[in-house]
Amino acid sequence: MATPLLVILGPTAVGKSKIAISLAERINGEIISADSMQLYQGMDIGTAKPSLREQQLIPHHLIDLLKPDEPFNVFEYAKKAERIIRDIHRRKRVPILVGGSGLYIRAVVDSLFESPEIDLSKKRAFLKRIKGVSTEKLYSELKKVDQKASQKIHSHDRRRIKRALEVFYATGIPISVLHQRKPARPFQTLIIGINRERKELYKRINERVKAIFAKGFIDEVKALLEKGYDENLNSMQAIGYKETITHLKGKRTLEETIELVKRNTRRFAKRQLSWFRKDKRIKWIVMSNKEAPQEVVAKIESLLRKSHFS
Repeated sequence: MATPLLVILGPTAVGKSKIAISLAERINGEIISADSMQLYQGMDIGTAKPSLREQQLIPHHLIDLLKPDEPFNVFEYAKKAERIIRDIHRRKRVPILVGGSGLYIRAVVDSLFESPEIDLSKKRAFLKRIKGVSTEKLYSELKKVDQKASQKIHSHDRRRIKRALEVFYATGIPISVLHQRKPARPFQTLIIGINRERKELYKRINERVKAIFAKGFIDEVKALLEKGYDENLNSMQAIGYKETITHLKGKRTLEETIELVKRNTRRFAKRQLSWFRKDKRIKWIVMSNKEAPQEVVAKIESLLRKSHFS
């Protein structure tokens, strides 16, 4: 019998975490983070990581897994997530995959190709070659060697562009071809999408960005830099971190930085929703600004009953 997996997804700042925690309390669940940046240690405020109290209240998995300079990819994430999901189910609890990283969620729900082993010397040579090369030029290169992959990767997503090029030059096989080799993952999946009216969502994003800076976000970024984590690391390209590093170099005022992070986060939320809307399996719940997480939980429980999720 297929292992049941409940997925709660949606754009950043929509309120997924509080809903998931409240739901997990009611249905004996544990949360698996599907946030590509909450994997990293020391990146707490900027990624809106669940508090220690929330993590003590409900078990959370795949948070603080890596140091910011440790290599990691979506296939490794999917393998770890699958093991955790099966273990949670084995212990008679409900696995709940929660987050906004669409590729990570898809990797677990639909499976992804097995990432090929890449010779370390080839990897170093490739990274040396592209150092200082603009994302725009790398994207143009990707369009030449793997047109299909370029159509699925955003032109500003440097991390995924680099990965696609790295795979191609190391193996000679386009990553889009490897993507077609998908083993089935036997999960009985119910996917719930949480959204809000655009005006309300953008207001929450603006408020969250303002709040993270008030909580000491600049000190968090300084601490990472002082530990020697290079600004060019994939982890340090996360929204908020890269803009704040530019501010710390004296190239932008704090006020300008906060406004830029707000804008970039709103744009990110728009891209998230564009990705999710392609998946017709998602059952959407649009929250009103007066709706409490507990009210949304009641709606999710109703969907669970109707779908005979067990």
